[in-house]
Amino acid sequence: MPATPDRVTVERPAPRRSQERLHPLERLRLRRAPPPDLDGGPIPADPNARGLVAVAIAAYVIAYSWWTIRNHVGFATAAFDFAIYDQALWLLSRFETPFVTIMGRHLFGDHTSFILLPLVPFYWIAPSGKVLLVAQSAALGIAALPAFLVARHQLRSEMPAALLAVAYLLQPAVGWTNFEQFHPDVFEIPLALLAFWLVLERRWTAFLVTIVALLSVKEDVPLLTAGLGIWVAIFHHRRIGLLTTALSIAWFVAAFWGILPALNGVGTLNTWRIPFGGPTGVIRTALFEPGEFLAYLLSDQRPWYLWQMFAPLALFPLLTPSVFLIAAGPLASNLISTFYYQHRMQHHYVTLLVPVIVVAAIYTVAKARSPRGRRILSGVVLGAATLCAYTWGPLQGSRTPAWLSIPGWYTHANVWRAINLIPRDASVSASYQFVPHVAQRKEIYLWPNPWRAQYWGTFTHEGRRLPQADGVEYVLLHIDELPPDHRRLLSSIRWDFESVYEAENVLLLRRRR
Repeated sequence: MPATPDRVTVERPAPRRSQERLHPLERLRLRRAPPPDLDGGPIPADPNARGLVAVAIAAYVIAYSWWTIRNHVGFATAAFDFAIYDQALWLLSRFETPFVTIMGRHLFGDHTSFILLPLVPFYWIAPSGKVLLVAQSAALGIAALPAFLVARHQLRSEMPAALLAVAYLLQPAVGWTNFEQFHPDVFEIPLALLAFWLVLERRWTAFLVTIVALLSVKEDVPLLTAGLGIWVAIFHHRRIGLLTTALSIAWFVAAFWGILPALNGVGTLNTWRIPFGGPTGVIRTALFEPGEFLAYLLSDQRPWYLWQMFAPLALFPLLTPSVFLIAAGPLASNLISTFYYQHRMQHHYVTLLVPVIVVAAIYTVAKARSPRGRRILSGVVLGAATLCAYTWGPLQGSRTPAWLSIPGWYTHANVWRAINLIPRDASVSASYQFVPHVAQRKEIYLWPNPWRAQYWGTFTHEGRRLPQADGVEYVLLHIDELPPDHRRLLSSIRWDFESVYEAENVLLLRRRR
C-alpha cells in the first residue's frame, strides 16, 4: 500500500477579543499601558546619570548629617521628639524595657515604631544621639535610589530618571523633615519607594517583605499600604494586591486595638485631632453640612499646604490620579486633622505623601510619547524643584534657610561644665534643650516633671505631683527660660536641694544628702 502522507496540523491564531468584551479591569490595564516605545528591551546604562545620582545622594547625606549634628551639639535639639528616641534606644541597647521617662510611656505604646530595633546595635558601638541624626539623613538621602529605579523603569532612560531623583532630594518637605529633630517616620519614604520599584519588577516576595517593614514604622502606615494594595490589585497582580490590603487592615486593627492598649492602657492618644466630635461627626458633617466641611478644609492654611507639596513637582502628580489616589488616606488624615503640624509641609507628617506624589510625577513624565518629550518634562520637574527649594527649602543660601546653631558658644561651656558634674546613673529633671544631652539614663524627666506632671503618660496626671519626684537627684535648668509658675515651683523645692553649679543662666542642683 502506498504510504499515507503525514497529517499536517495548522494552528490557527486565536481570534483577538475586542476591548468591548474584555473585563473592565483588563480594559483599564490596556488604557494605562505605557507607549509602545517604552515596552521591553534593555535600558542602556548611562555612567553620567548614575554618577549624578551617587554624587547627589552623597552630598545630601553628608550635608544634612553635618547640619543636624551641628544643631545637636549646639543645644538645638529638644526633649520632644529627639531625646525620647535617644533614651529609648539607649535603654534597648542595655536590654532594658524602653519605658521613656521623658514622656512617661513605653516607646511602643506611644507609636508602634518597631523599625527602630535595627538601630540598637549601633548604640552598642557608638551610644550617641548622633546615630539617629545620621540614620535619618541617610534614609532620606538613599530614598533617591529607588526613586531613580522607578523612573528608570518607566522612562526607559537613565538621565531623565537621574534628574527626577535629584528633584526628589530638592523637595522642601524632605529637607524640613530632616531638620525636625528625629522621627522614625522618615523610613517610610525609602521603603515606600522601594515597594513601588519591586512592584514594577514583579518581585513579589521582596515586595511583601518591604510592606511588612513599612508597616513596622508606625501604626498609621496602613492608610498608605491599603491604597497601595488596591493599586497593585488593579494594575499588576490581583492576589498580591488584595493580600497587601488585607495585611494592612489586620495590622491597623492589631496596632490600635491590641499593641497600643496593651502597652499604654488606653490605646491611641491622638483622637483629639479628629474634628466634629470624631469619625462619625466628620462623615455626618461632610454629608449633611458640606458648606461647613468645605470651609473647614479651606481654613488654617490647608490650601497653601497643598500648593507647597505639589508645586515642587510642577503639579505633575495631579495628572496621574491612578497613582496619586494611593495617598488619599494619608492626605485626608492630614487635611482633616485639627493638629496644625499635620498640614504644614515643614513637619514629618508628609512622609506618607512624598513617595506617592514622587511616583505619580514620574508616571506623568512617562506619558510623553517620545524620549525627547520625557527629557523635557524631567527638566521641568527639576526646574520646579530647584525654584521651590530656593523659595521654601531649608538649604543654606535659600530664602528660608534652616537656623544653624553655633557650637562652642560661650554659654555652652557653662552647660557642659554642669552636665559633667552629673553622675551617669543619676536621676535628673532638666530643661527642654538640656534633656537631649543627659537622656541616656533610666530616669530623665522634662522639667517641671515629676513635681508637676506635664505632657506625661496618658495625660491623666496633668498638674499633679508624681511619686518619682522623691527620687530625683539632680535638677538642671535654663534659668532665663523659666516662666513665672516654674520659678515658683523651683522656689518650693529649693530647700530639698543644694546648688552645685551656677553660671550665667545655667543652674545645677543636687538633692541634699
